[in-house]
Formats: sequence, structure tokens, C-alpha cells
Amino acid sequence: MTDVPEIYVSQLTHYLAATSAPQADRAVAKIRSQLATPYEFWKDPYGPVQNRLLRDRRGSRDGQELVELAEGAPASRKASYTLAAEGWARLAPWWDGLQHERLPNQRVQVGDLAVVVPRLCAERHPDGQLEVLYVRFNKGDLPLYTIFGVMRIVQRAHPETTSTFVDVRRGAVHTSKGRDLTVYDEWLTEAGNDLAKLLDAGQDQAAAA
Repeated sequence: MTDVPEIYVSQLTHYLAATSAPQADRAVAKIRSQLATPYEFWKDPYGPVQNRLLRDRRGSRDGQELVELAEGAPASRKASYTLAAEGWARLAPWWDGLQHERLPNQRVQVGDLAVVVPRLCAERHPDGQLEVLYVRFNKGDLPLYTIFGVMRIVQRAHPETTSTFVDVRRGAVHTSKGRDLTVYDEWLTEAGNDLAKLLDAGQDQAAAA
């Protein structure tokens, strides 16, 4: 097998969430397309939202960063950005009184894939426990096992922390506290191996064309 490019955990999520062969094929095709072209920040609809969220956590922590983004958004993004700002305003009080901490990018081996976990929000509790937030603004539903799988990847990227998945559109918060997420390791390894093979096959096909 040739070298498989690194992919982001958000890209892997599309594949993990596929519940049918056609959905899996579409996820693989989307990842291949994304890997074939350089990342362009301004084309990522939720990139600015995630950056504003980080600024909010480091600064005022009142959600105004997201409100300002929504107010200045182009017409094509105003509705989704407004929902993101409103949803975060309802959830943010969960972490009132905590201290934001910076986290670097991390890479996690998932089967034969290197998966990048980007900068995430992290909140330090008074007892010293660090809670890492994976905040998702997308409108698409995810199966619960996919959410737990993503939480496990985040947990592996940041050991000895609490991993929390925040689904802003649905106002849902899932925490690793009290859960043994290691039960998802075998499934994640198999999925990573399968996706790596599919991406490698796509590279071989492109080279032969």
C-alpha cells in the first residue's frame, strides 16, 4: 500500500457515520476530492465558526464573537451562522466559571490512517480535570456510535482528560465521564484500515488514468 495522506477527524466522521454502501461510497469520494485539492479556509463553511468559538472561549465567553460573525455573514451563510450563534448561546452556560486552556493539533493512529485532531476548546475544572470539547455545528444527524467513536479519538489525542461532544444544532452534550470508550477501539481500527485501503485504491486509479 502506498502512503495514505493524513485526514482530519471531521473527514473520518463522514465515513464512520455511513449506514449503507452508497453513503460510504459518497463519503470516500468526498474525502478523495478534499485530499486532491489544497485546503482553502474561505471555502470551509464552518471554519470561521470554529475560529470564532475559540476566540470566544479565550476572550469574552459571552458568545458575541459568533453573533458578530452571523451579523456580517453573506446571505448564503447567514442562516446557518445565526443558528450556530443561537445554539451556542444556549449551551455555553454549561462551562461558566471554568478556565480556557489552549490545545495544539494532535495526530492519532486509527488503523492505517493518521487522523488529525485540530485545535479544540478545553476547559479546566476547579478540581484540576481538563475537559476537551469537540463542538459540532453541522446540521446532519450522526448515529450515537459515531459520536462515541469521535469522542474516543479525541480522548486518545488528549489522554487523561474528559472528552465531550457538543452537538450545537440539537442542543445535546455527550461526555466520556463514566463511559468506557475503549470498546470502540476495535471498530475504529477496522474502519481506519478499510478507509485507508479505499483511499489508496483511489490513488492507484488516478495514477493509472
